[in-house]
Amino acid sequence: MPSVSSRADSIAPSPIRKLYAAVARQRDVRFLELNIGQPDVPTPVELTAALASYKPPVIAYGPALGTPACREAAAGYYDRWSKGVTASNVVVTTGGSEALLFAFAAVCDPGDQILVPEPFYANYLGFARMVGASIVGVRARLEDGFALPSDEALQAALTPQTRALLFSNPGNPTGAVYPASELARAAAFCRRNNLFLISDEVYRRIWFDEEPPSALSLAGCEDLVLVVDSLSKTWSACGARIGFLISRNGDVLDRVGRMAQARLCPQPMAQEMAVAAFALPDSFYEEMRLVWRGRRDAMANALMAIPGVVAPIPTGAFYAMVGLPVDDADAFALYLVERFRYRGESVLVAPGSGFYRDPVDGQREIRLAAVLDVARIERAVSLIGRALAAYPGAM
Repeated sequence: MPSVSSRADSIAPSPIRKLYAAVARQRDVRFLELNIGQPDVPTPVELTAALASYKPPVIAYGPALGTPACREAAAGYYDRWSKGVTASNVVVTTGGSEALLFAFAAVCDPGDQILVPEPFYANYLGFARMVGASIVGVRARLEDGFALPSDEALQAALTPQTRALLFSNPGNPTGAVYPASELARAAAFCRRNNLFLISDEVYRRIWFDEEPPSALSLAGCEDLVLVVDSLSKTWSACGARIGFLISRNGDVLDRVGRMAQARLCPQPMAQEMAVAAFALPDSFYEEMRLVWRGRRDAMANALMAIPGVVAPIPTGAFYAMVGLPVDDADAFALYLVERFRYRGESVLVAPGSGFYRDPVDGQREIRLAAVLDVARIERAVSLIGRALAAYPGAM
C-alpha cells in the first residue's frame, strides 16, 4: 500500500469540533452549543436578497482575485480606516481561512516560524503546517486579560526563522482588544525585526469599550501589514465562505495572486452578498454590536456567579476563555457530553488545550462562544455551574 503524507498527521483535531463524535452517540438530550463561533443572529436580508437575485445564464468561473465589483466595494469599506486603499490592494478569498493560508504561504518558506500570542485561534496551527511553517506561541495571561505580550517576551521567542507576528484583534479565543497604542507597539516590533504583521480582523466590528483600530491604519508600515477579514462573523454569513486579504505590499500580492490563480476563483454568487454587505449603513454595525454586548454581559454575569471560575470580561468578539476549578478541562467537556444532564439538557464547550501550542497550558480552561440568545446563554452557563458542583474531578 502506498504511504501517505505525514504532514496531515501533525494537524491536531479541532478543539471546537472534536466532541461531535461523542455527541452523535448521545440520545434524549438537548445540547446548548457554546463551543463553536456560529452566530444565530439572522443574516441581513440585503445579503440573502443579493444571493436570490443572482441569476446569470451560466454560473461561470470568476476572476481569480475576485470580481471587480466585490473588490471595489471592499476597497471602499476599508478606505474608511486607511485612505487610499484600492481594489488592487484586495484579494477575495474562500473564507478568512484561505486568506490566512495565502498569507502564510506568501511570507513563509518551509521551516519558517510565525509568532502568535497564545491562546490563539486553533486553526492557525493547521494552516501553518499545511505550508511547512510552524507557530511559536508567546504566552498571554488570563490574569492580565490576555494583553499583548511584552516586547521582551516577543523578542525572546524570535529565531532566525521568524517571518511574521500574527494576532487576532479582537481576539479569538480571548475576547481581548488591542488598542491603538498596543497595535503601534506591535508594528514597531515588526519594523525593528524585519517581520510581517498579519492582523486577523474578522471580529473587528464587534467591540464593547474601545473600538479596535485596523492595522491598515498604521502609518509607515504599509509594506509590513497583511489584514485578513471575512463575511462570517460581522455579517453572520459563515456559510458564504467569502474572505479578504488586504495589503499594500506588491510582492506579497503578486505571490498571493499566483496562488489565487492556481485555485481558480472564489464563488462569484457569494461575492454579490459581499457587495451588499459593504453597502449597509453604519446603523447596522451599531445595532449588531449592541446585540453582542447584551450577550457578552449575560455570559459574564452568569460566569461570575459560579464559585471557582475565573473569566476576564471580554472587550470584543463574542468569546471568553474561562478558567475552571478542574484538573482537566478536556475531561470535563466530555463529562458534559456523556454524563451530565439537567432536565434533559447539557452544554457543549471547547476545551482550552487546543488553543495553545502546548496543550498542558490550557488544561484548566475552556472557551465559550456567546452565540445564543441571552436566555439560552444564561441557562447554558448555569448548567456549567451545576455540572461543576457535581463533577468528580472538581477542585
